[in-house]
Amino acid sequence: MTDAMHWVPAARATTLPALFAGRVALTPNETAYRYFDPPARRWRSLTWAQAERLVGRWRAGLAGSELAAGSRVAILVRNSPSWVAVDQAALDQGLVSVGLFCGDTPASSGDVLRDSGAALVVVAKGRWWRSILAEDDCPAVQTVVALDGDTDGDTRLVAGDQWLPDEPQRASLTPAPTELASLVYTSGTSGRARGVMLSHASLVWNAYACARAVDTPVDEHLVSFVPLAHAYERTVDYHRALITGATLSFCRHPRFLSLTLANARPTALVGVPRIYEHYYTELQRSLTRRPRWVRRLVRLTTELGWSVFERQQGRGPRRLRHLIWPLLRQLVARPCLRPFGGRLEVAISGAAALPRPVARTLIGLGLPILQGYGLTEAGPVVSVNRMDDNDPASVGSLLDDVQTRLGPDNELWVRTPGVMQGYWGDAEATAAVLESGGNWLRTGDKVSRLDQSRLFLTGRLKEIIVMATGDKASPEPLERTIGLDPLFTRAAVVGEARPYLAALVTCDDAALHALMGTLGLDPESPADRWDPQLERAMLKRIGQRLRHFPGHAQIRRVAVVDEVWSVDNGLLTVTEKLRRRAVARRYAGEIERLYGRRAAAAQKTDFSYNVNVG
Repeated sequence: MTDAMHWVPAARATTLPALFAGRVALTPNETAYRYFDPPARRWRSLTWAQAERLVGRWRAGLAGSELAAGSRVAILVRNSPSWVAVDQAALDQGLVSVGLFCGDTPASSGDVLRDSGAALVVVAKGRWWRSILAEDDCPAVQTVVALDGDTDGDTRLVAGDQWLPDEPQRASLTPAPTELASLVYTSGTSGRARGVMLSHASLVWNAYACARAVDTPVDEHLVSFVPLAHAYERTVDYHRALITGATLSFCRHPRFLSLTLANARPTALVGVPRIYEHYYTELQRSLTRRPRWVRRLVRLTTELGWSVFERQQGRGPRRLRHLIWPLLRQLVARPCLRPFGGRLEVAISGAAALPRPVARTLIGLGLPILQGYGLTEAGPVVSVNRMDDNDPASVGSLLDDVQTRLGPDNELWVRTPGVMQGYWGDAEATAAVLESGGNWLRTGDKVSRLDQSRLFLTGRLKEIIVMATGDKASPEPLERTIGLDPLFTRAAVVGEARPYLAALVTCDDAALHALMGTLGLDPESPADRWDPQLERAMLKRIGQRLRHFPGHAQIRRVAVVDEVWSVDNGLLTVTEKLRRRAVARRYAGEIERLYGRRAAAAQKTDFSYNVNVG
């Protein structure tokens, strides 16, 4: 049930600082944020009034820096009240925030800092700045504030406690709604990230549109774990919580997600497909260790729950067996959903396609999961399914005030109040996706049809890999860069709807034999082609080549194939381009093997089904 009585009125929130101020004024003593304090080994809470004081200290610090309006402030901090405080203080001073990904490569972070011209950087750890500095001197950066107090290595480094004044500065609320609020860097269709320019009006509109589209449970509690550098996380969790007054618990690292969910016990969860896929696979793995009758009971429960869901959505008949659903939901489904904390009323999945078996299982266990669609350039959310109108085969109905039309080749074009102002410093790239005047955004995504404003996506016009994490990568620049190494003659990057990128490579025979010889491996042995030593050596070489690409665009697994790719065997076009579908079909077994075991370099996400939530 939506609790709109405690929302900040839209008329009072024309900018993000005004929205924050409206929330503080409305519920100053309610809990705003929760976070884990590692030194104290306990969770702490901030009320909205306390959060305002923290923002005020950052306002005072930024005011003392005397940055000109429009200067960029970069944030390299994990999800926390500090991230929000820096962002809000910068926006209030008429500055532009630039989110950096903590898991990104130092070279990629340096590229973003150089491209954005950020004058001030806030980092969680001083050593992160030194890593960036080793790749790029970042001449535009004047000051780097290290929250951990580590100031060794660069005269620009200052300790956060010393830099922040004790006395907060009151809000000035100076920016206009049309002013640039944030640069959100996205890889888009190129190898290097581009800065998407989003205004205050764009971000505020999208947050309110999302809040209206998805029912807000009374006393809503959210968990924030998708990096706040993502426009998706910022809008649907951070900004929407300002509107509704929800409590936001921050997960400081993906490996602590299970513990955070168990502690926070959220009522709503905004995530990417990967988290729900983890739950699904862990549930299946857990069931294999249970007696056959337990497996059958869970399967019966999910099938019955799905049937009840279809009837509730008006797509199925009422059946007599539906009468036992409340009992099975209590005795079977709820224990299965315990890893989510035990109070979850709705889950939202966006940024990439959610596999149908995962959606069917969650819905069958009684957890409504709503798929949505958007892109950073659109501000970012375009559509989402509704609780009473949920078709898991689609990415939902359009948000209020969103218009669509079909371009050539069934490309989806959208027009919304949230569309970006353009790409930072790249008029040519802007013109390629924004129609003259900025009225229509070419999404690059293909739709099968527009059915009463509901979207059914079929693919992308340009070759973009969308991973299960929601991150996007263009394979061609990666493949070309890998091919610069004399060891590799061809590369095919894969990873659609997968947790990370992997590559199939063909090699120069002499170079491969020499490498395997140094590792004590037999070049003629098929088994040795899959030896972990060889894979690690190749990943090291590939990593050196790709060090200027974003962290999510790094290759985590690699496999050598013997066959030469050519026009004759149907793996290349006459212009020497990869026939990706043909390659995927030919090497389906190898690709599955690449994702059959976790790569040594892949980041672990701890989401165990056997969590003890007490």
